[in-house]
Amino acid sequence: MKKDEMAQIVQNRKKLSVKSMYFNRYLLVRYVSALFFFTNFYWLISLLMSDSSLFFIPLVLIIVFVVSAAEQVKIFSSHTNNAKHTKYYFKIQLVINIILLLPTYFSSSFTQLYPFLIEKGSSKLFILAILVLGVILSAITLKRLHSIKHNEDKHFERIKEYEQAIN
Repeated sequence: MKKDEMAQIVQNRKKLSVKSMYFNRYLLVRYVSALFFFTNFYWLISLLMSDSSLFFIPLVLIIVFVVSAAEQVKIFSSHTNNAKHTKYYFKIQLVINIILLLPTYFSSSFTQLYPFLIEKGSSKLFILAILVLGVILSAITLKRLHSIKHNEDKHFERIKEYEQAIN
């Protein structure tokens, strides 16, 4: 192999490494997104199987998630600090989780929203815990997206140090 070809391979590896580092800034966002997707997906299936008229809630969340996921895929090929669709998704998820806290207390809406659970205090407490966890995860992810947008995250500092080291 020629010296020029070897230098080009090394240069390409460095570029791919930096590109991957920028993409990995969104790692927490992708994991939390996947968690919400599967939670909403299973919730949608249960609502459809029980003929609940409230199936549209997880369906809307899944549709908004798909737009967010497409944006996440696009970020790998063309880096951006502003993942606005992902930010909107997490804001919507946060608001929905907060809104769902109240109907969880009432018997009629509880059985409509969670037909796969028996209406008992322990079931309501379980759902409340999941909703509060969803609120917390959404808030943490929104904070993370804000720090990425303004280059205030730890990964950005490491990337800049790495770029200086390889140049």
